[in-house]
Amino acid sequence: MFISSYYFSGAFLLEQLVMAVALHPISGTLVGCIGCMYFVESIAKEQPSSMNLMTFSTFLFISLEGLIFTSKFFAVPNKIPIRGYLPTVITFFFVNIINNQALNFHVPVPLHIIFRSGSLLASLIFTKILQGKQYSLRKYLAVLSITVGIIICTTATAHLEKTDEKKAVDSVEKHYQEWLIGLTMLTIALLASAYLGICQETMYKTYGKHTEEAVFVIHSTSLPLFAFMGGDIYKSAVEFSRSYPMDIFGFRVPHMWAYLAATCVLQWMCISFIYRLNATFESLTVTMVVTIRKFLSLLISIVWFRNPFTLAHWVGAALVFTGTLAFADIWTNHTGTAKENRKKKY
Repeated sequence: MFISSYYFSGAFLLEQLVMAVALHPISGTLVGCIGCMYFVESIAKEQPSSMNLMTFSTFLFISLEGLIFTSKFFAVPNKIPIRGYLPTVITFFFVNIINNQALNFHVPVPLHIIFRSGSLLASLIFTKILQGKQYSLRKYLAVLSITVGIIICTTATAHLEKTDEKKAVDSVEKHYQEWLIGLTMLTIALLASAYLGICQETMYKTYGKHTEEAVFVIHSTSLPLFAFMGGDIYKSAVEFSRSYPMDIFGFRVPHMWAYLAATCVLQWMCISFIYRLNATFESLTVTMVVTIRKFLSLLISIVWFRNPFTLAHWVGAALVFTGTLAFADIWTNHTGTAKENRKKKY
């Protein structure tokens, strides 16, 4: 009896250990990505003009981590030549700068999250035009759902921007025009991100998939491009240093620098765990986790930061997230997997 219970306990612990290992990339992705979005929004609320500093800092942090642990201070030779990275580097830099700068033009984070979920739409258009790929009717309907959802959310936000009673008429008009600029930036970034996916796919097909090296090289080779924004980055750094201090392990640190440090660490964590997620789980699970992450980030942005979110926004968000899951054929794949499991069982 003692022996059987001992083995039962051992098996139970082993099962729990396996579950913990399996959940590690999932929980890491959720914590890293959601935490990162929280601090990004915190920075955007207090210092919306500091997006270039934030982008530069995250690039620098990820580059330093890659220099130490991936490149081993350039002791490990690249498997992909620098020329193979160039299209990806330029597009990646452009997408990140534009996406983050959109927050400086009064684009609320909930709309930012929903709008960026439209990457499937842009990817479908680009891959069909540039690569001639064919898609099923279900995928077209899924993308249509995403498109309608984004349009509904954008229209609802536009209505809120136009009817803000807290601002003077001139201020509302100026605010709305700047918001339109931000929306245009998001649209351009959305299209560019789809092209980025094609660049990465082409690069991996040509040279092989070396993700850790790619993360390091893409971020590090982008750093010189920030020289064009040096003045703006320095100005934001000065403003960060003037922010009120907070106690961290007994040290008084300007809170904006603390927020920025947290953003960098969590961004690195988010990227690292997403790569682990892709390596550990099938694409269906990855899509589910990413969708859940976006939805939770959306909830935090609405509840914690009190961003306005009307019924129209909820309808639009539901269409976007449902379309995303439908595009991944989640229900079909789930049914298929269940049938296969039943066949194996019997």
